[in-house]
Amino acid sequence: MKKTQKKILSKAIPLFNRKGVSNVRLQDIAQEAGISPGNLSYHYPLKKDLMAGVLQLMEEQLKEASTSSLAIAKQDDYLTVIKDYLKFQIGNRFFYRDILEVIALVPESKQVFETQMQHVQSFAKNGLYLAVGKGLVLPEPHDGHYEIFARNIWGILNSWLAEREALGKEKVSLSDVMLAVWEFHYPYLTEKGQSLFISLRNSYLRL
Repeated sequence: MKKTQKKILSKAIPLFNRKGVSNVRLQDIAQEAGISPGNLSYHYPLKKDLMAGVLQLMEEQLKEASTSSLAIAKQDDYLTVIKDYLKFQIGNRFFYRDILEVIALVPESKQVFETQMQHVQSFAKNGLYLAVGKGLVLPEPHDGHYEIFARNIWGILNSWLAEREALGKEKVSLSDVMLAVWEFHYPYLTEKGQSLFISLRNSYLRL
């Protein structure tokens, strides 16, 4: 990806976040990037081309994040894992809020959304199995239960942004959703896991 393209995309994403995908024109992005509309059109002739570039950038960011997430989790640093993912969501919140508009522009974005959903669910499930091995979480009560558990974690992470957009970040903070995710684990924690929970909860409340 060329330097000018990265500059354009880095200006487009905050505009999409603030105004919504349908309310941002290519001219607005060119002005924000400090380049001429013609220069922008050279790299991205249509809005769908620019959105495809944004999605490519998001996929690259997710790929980098996925390689480090499990390594961080192995160190029991669940706080950092969840916080990093939530920051990614906030930084690209237009994608979750305006997903139907994004799909209308770039049908392939449906696959990006599905891939990310599978990534989060896979990480949540694998994290549970890892925690079972460390004696932090109880063994799976029956086959497939932790897969459903992971889908519910995705539900929490996919819905909180709408609440934050509607009510404001003052009422829906990062620590709120991090605590909601961790509280969801509580019934499955061993005594050792509950001790870790208390430590993490105190960290959330200090954010």
